[in-house]
Amino acid sequence: MDKGFAIDLAEDGVFLVVPPGSTASTGDVISALKERGVADYNGGVIKKALDEKIGTPIQIASQHQEEAKDADFRIKTSEDGLTCEMWVIPPSGGGAVPTAANIIGFMNAHGVVFGHDEKAISDMLENKVFKQWVVTAKGDAPINGKDAKIDYKIDLDVLKPRAVGDKVDMKELGAVINVIQGQEIAEKTPAISGQDGVSVTGKKIASYTGKDKNLPSGKGTFMSEDKLHLYAEYDGNVIIKGGNLSVNPVFEVKGDVDYGVGNIDFIGPVTVHGSVREGFEVSSGSDMVIEGVVEGAILSSSGNMTIRVGVRGTGKAKLTAKGDVSIGYIDQAYVRSDGNIAVAEAILHSDIGARGEIVALGSKKGQIVGGNIQAGNEVLCEVLGSEMGTKTDVVVGELPELAEERKRSQENIRQLQDQLDKIEANVSYLKGLQQQGQLSEDKQELLAKITKVKFQIKAQYEATKKRLVELEDNLEKSKIDGRVRVKTVCHPGVTITIRGTKYIVREPLKFVRFVYEDGEIKIKSFD
Repeated sequence: MDKGFAIDLAEDGVFLVVPPGSTASTGDVISALKERGVADYNGGVIKKALDEKIGTPIQIASQHQEEAKDADFRIKTSEDGLTCEMWVIPPSGGGAVPTAANIIGFMNAHGVVFGHDEKAISDMLENKVFKQWVVTAKGDAPINGKDAKIDYKIDLDVLKPRAVGDKVDMKELGAVINVIQGQEIAEKTPAISGQDGVSVTGKKIASYTGKDKNLPSGKGTFMSEDKLHLYAEYDGNVIIKGGNLSVNPVFEVKGDVDYGVGNIDFIGPVTVHGSVREGFEVSSGSDMVIEGVVEGAILSSSGNMTIRVGVRGTGKAKLTAKGDVSIGYIDQAYVRSDGNIAVAEAILHSDIGARGEIVALGSKKGQIVGGNIQAGNEVLCEVLGSEMGTKTDVVVGELPELAEERKRSQENIRQLQDQLDKIEANVSYLKGLQQQGQLSEDKQELLAKITKVKFQIKAQYEATKKRLVELEDNLEKSKIDGRVRVKTVCHPGVTITIRGTKYIVREPLKFVRFVYEDGEIKIKSFD
């Protein structure tokens, strides 16, 4: 049945059947009749049959001998030229049955010369798949290439400020990307060339050829032989400039370390041409040089530390160095060095410690006033203390780190002992109730808990006491015949401690040297 109707070419005439619900039009019926060679049809009867849709045969033409008609073809190609479809109108009246050669010849005649699908054509003819579009030819689609890709092996996101909760910490600007020598910092995936396609009409379909790009190689980097891997030439900081990656062995700040730079944690040496503002942190894996002033900041150096102007710490600055420390002046700061500390002008109300020497000379202002000064070997200055009798404690002959740990251990022991005393009092009270049979279930649980805590704190207490004994022993072994030398005057208010022996200065002493001899501190002439 064609599109909701049927045409019967009988010996006694041509009949039309239009079933109920058919959507066929007059044009559909007439087109079908013409395909069968019927020309003397009754249009009025056809229209009536289409309107009534009664589903029974209605004669629309007189007896007709169908004219022999060969199969006919329709052809179309897709917009992209990659497919060809054929529509086969079957033969009528004993016309010639189509063959694969007929179809291929028809396609060739209409310019479809590539990708003939002989199997699809064979299946269509074998199964008499007529009056519907069938794909009979397929072209080769182009295969597009891919652009070269650069994969960064370092985290470029650290260059962005870090979020802390729902806020952004502007001190953590991530200004440093540390790399070590030989570390891979970028990898290139090469571009892939495209492969052209062919349309069913035999025309080339151009493919996209991937674009190449070079590794972003800058100063301080080197590439592998195949030009696909980029490495750091030495330890340093990765800098992105002009799209290229460079490695700088020194982290250099042209101005101040402030909100425009953020905290610095660098694997190598650091140079700051300005100052380090309060609240910021600078850490270097080698030497550190600060050209300006250090405010209430935290500085840590694995090498030497040089601060050209000085430290104005306001009680907040904390400086530590594995090597020597050289500073213009120190005011209200905490400074530790595994080497020596040299100050050009003054040390004021600070906590200073060095394994070697602490020297405040270089000008007539080479003065140490207030605070705590600890040196393994010697303290040397122009003036020690002040005319106002400012309390100034100087300790030499003991390693500062051991002395500080001893102080912390002693404080911990005091705190643990206080806790034990309080717990013991509570345990005694609860046990008294228990003996009297007045201990409730809740208090029984409490007694079990605080008894457990008591044993834990007691274990900490014993471990800390053991460590304190070790420290005392190490301090005794590490004691050095240290000395304190004052070139101009040592004022009252100064306490000198050498190898655990104290001397309190009660009157001005000029051009003096404090040394440890025969179990006591002796005062000699400065030399």
